[in-house]
Amino acid sequence: MKDGPAEFFPPGNTDPNIVDTTVQPEVLEWMYDNKWQAAHVEWHAIRACNIPGGRGLSKVDICRFTQLIPEDQNCQTAGDGYQFLVFHRHMIQALKQLWPNHSEQFTGFTKFPTKAEDVPPQWRSAWRDWDASALEAGRIGDEIDKPENLARFPDEGTLGFWLQCNVGQRLRGATNMPWVGLHFVLHAKWARPGNTTHGVNNTEANIDNYMFWKLHGWIDNVWEKYRLAKGLKPDDQKLKDDLVAQCREMDTEIRIIKENLNPDEVVNPNEPLPVESGFFHERVRPIFESNTNLCSGCHAETGANARLTLGGHISSKKIVEGLVNKPTLGGGQYKLVVPGDPDRSWLYLKAAGRAEQAGCMQTATAQCIPGVMPPSTTGPTVSPQQLEILRQWIQDGAQGPQ
Repeated sequence: MKDGPAEFFPPGNTDPNIVDTTVQPEVLEWMYDNKWQAAHVEWHAIRACNIPGGRGLSKVDICRFTQLIPEDQNCQTAGDGYQFLVFHRHMIQALKQLWPNHSEQFTGFTKFPTKAEDVPPQWRSAWRDWDASALEAGRIGDEIDKPENLARFPDEGTLGFWLQCNVGQRLRGATNMPWVGLHFVLHAKWARPGNTTHGVNNTEANIDNYMFWKLHGWIDNVWEKYRLAKGLKPDDQKLKDDLVAQCREMDTEIRIIKENLNPDEVVNPNEPLPVESGFFHERVRPIFESNTNLCSGCHAETGANARLTLGGHISSKKIVEGLVNKPTLGGGQYKLVVPGDPDRSWLYLKAAGRAEQAGCMQTATAQCIPGVMPPSTTGPTVSPQQLEILRQWIQDGAQGPQ
């Protein structure tokens, strides 16, 4: 694909003074296919669920998913400032990994733009000089590694709050913080009245905009310069873990959008799982999650095939609750697991390749789909030893973990 911005005009208007700039069409197509625009909205929306008047942004009523609502809400804490920085870095890094030969699309300004020559040609005729407060904030960002600027921000979250939040917002307990509002005035700088379909201030589509990545990339550069000045490295384990957590959250929001999920079908991908033990947790669950059987790849904690969960980021207790005496979608009159009776338990019959001979009868709520699981044309792939463990667990009463 091409480098640089793509041009977008509103239908029937090719006035060069109204042109907007987007990422290249291949990137736009990928973003829409993968619901990135919508997920970006929901990421911000769920951080307003506990703020007065903050529930109107979501298109899927994301606040219903109470298990996902973070304690740190939008521009209320330094913790939210830190998450803002990590989330947008996760997006930048993901896009650069997808298009390594076109990383310019997602690379920020090398310095705060102070004149028309600092921005793409499409924007030069619309250039207006910054006011003194914004210009000073930009200078602080560019020189964040100077001791007097580092002293203003005791931690990354405080810096993130300053970079993110709107004019007039103040971080409780913060002292010596400069003027707040930089992120929003950067967005407003490249708003095009009359051409907002992909506008950098269109909350539903602003990640389409080429200038979105220029300004957020600059914010990311400021953060990284701060981190290095503080002795923090890009490969620090905490940062790696936090980036993965933001990736998981966005993926969960994408699944909610794509699959129209309900709250009871979603678990928080970053909530620590309980410490568990017992026969199921230690002997049976590993069968489902092994790289040989791959059961939990199709039957994960969200978006599970046949609404059957066998692994993933979910407690063993919840897995067992979803199996014992629960009806099937593809096993007719059979239940998934009948305690004490593996030969009447559809889960065992499918894994053992015995479902074909089980006499399944279709009901009003379940078909009869007797093929072996995991899918195979040559019979069971679960080993005889693993089948015996599964059978023993059911025979002994299908007890949950301790």
